[in-house]
Amino acid sequence: MICQSLINILPTGIATVISKRLNAERVYELRLRANRPVMINYGGAFYYLTPGGLRDSAVGGFTVDGNEIGQIVIKASEYSLYAFNDRICGGFLTLKGGVRLGLCGETVWDGGAVKTVKNFTSLNIRVPHEVIGCAEKVYEYAAAETVFNTLIVSPPGAGKTTLLRDLARILGDAHPVKNVLVCDERNELAAVSDGEPQLDVGAHTDIIGNCTKEYAFGQGIRALRPDVIITDELFGAADLAAVEYAAASGVKVIASVHAADPRELTAKAGFCGIIKKRVFSRYAALSDSRGPGTLAGIFDGDLNTLYAPPQK
Repeated sequence: MICQSLINILPTGIATVISKRLNAERVYELRLRANRPVMINYGGAFYYLTPGGLRDSAVGGFTVDGNEIGQIVIKASEYSLYAFNDRICGGFLTLKGGVRLGLCGETVWDGGAVKTVKNFTSLNIRVPHEVIGCAEKVYEYAAAETVFNTLIVSPPGAGKTTLLRDLARILGDAHPVKNVLVCDERNELAAVSDGEPQLDVGAHTDIIGNCTKEYAFGQGIRALRPDVIITDELFGAADLAAVEYAAASGVKVIASVHAADPRELTAKAGFCGIIKKRVFSRYAALSDSRGPGTLAGIFDGDLNTLYAPPQK
């Protein structure tokens, strides 16, 4: 069943087609652009959404205007844009169940910082999925006997969040017990609502959400004594500093980053030093060439191949 919180914010016609005609397990992403055809990533391929279902052609398909996009954002913010302004400034909103809206619009700046976003022009709505067992191969090489600092390297949309969630579940259910801390910056990994995770991240897992990695790592290490911290999407110097702080504190880190492959990281700001210092002892690369979640390889801290999937 498609997430009800998503259905509740969509225009009626679009909501009806998605809920009545499509398989919820194959709905990955919904693209809404002002005065443009509505598109949907269904099972890893994009289609136009029409009153009759999916088509390869935009003829007769749904479109939305700027006002409809604005209404979706208002509903997603529970009719209080002000209360959710910090997340809107960060370019996203997260619904109950972990559905995330990426926001596009006119930014308003004040004193060198984004004050708010208005006149929304497009939305990228991403629907989370639990794929139980998808992380077992990575777990085998990165955490089964000894937990290694591990970086999941993935192009956008290749399934890194799904894999991280499953790793948290496996580690959080493991015996002997490991205390796992999930830093859920955008509330996508565990999708906590009213204090309860909507997605399975394991029985022995603590969750700090809707905050920076700097805060979650610092407060988590001081107060929760984690053995492992799991977090998504490292970006910028502050995130890398948080990882190095955890590693120096004896806490293992499993994280992700956007890149085509581990070797590309040497050209990414800040990561060349991380690689040279061997902060991460394992790298797992994902590829979207054969669909989301395809494991392209597992590498050690020197980027030597530990596992390569069988060639088809």
